[in-house]
Amino acid sequence: MKLNHANLTTTDVAALSGFFVSHFGFEQLDMRGKEAFAVLRGTDGFVLNLMKPSRDDGPYPSGFHVGFFVESPETVRTKQVELVEAGFDTGDVQELTRGGTRTTTFYCNAPGGVLVEVACS
Repeated sequence: MKLNHANLTTTDVAALSGFFVSHFGFEQLDMRGKEAFAVLRGTDGFVLNLMKPSRDDGPYPSGFHVGFFVESPETVRTKQVELVEAGFDTGDVQELTRGGTRTTTFYCNAPGGVLVEVACS
């Protein structure tokens, strides 16, 4: 079984799409409904759908985030600097131990209320 896609709700579909295209290598395949729904494809073929929430949708639960795994601590640090220079609100790069594994990570508040983590171990 292969995971086909993920669907994220966001208050700003166009800005979040631009964030993933500019900084994480996604390609925008489609934008529909006055920037209410976007279809993106990652370099590995993974499809990410972005859509405005319906009236009944609440905020994401505490701790919800999208995680990207990169190849090295240097890549984590480079991506954090890139996002800071692009004007995004990121946390500091942290060195953590998770389940006995050393992890280099940071979190970024992406457009439209989505939290993104970039990490490596």
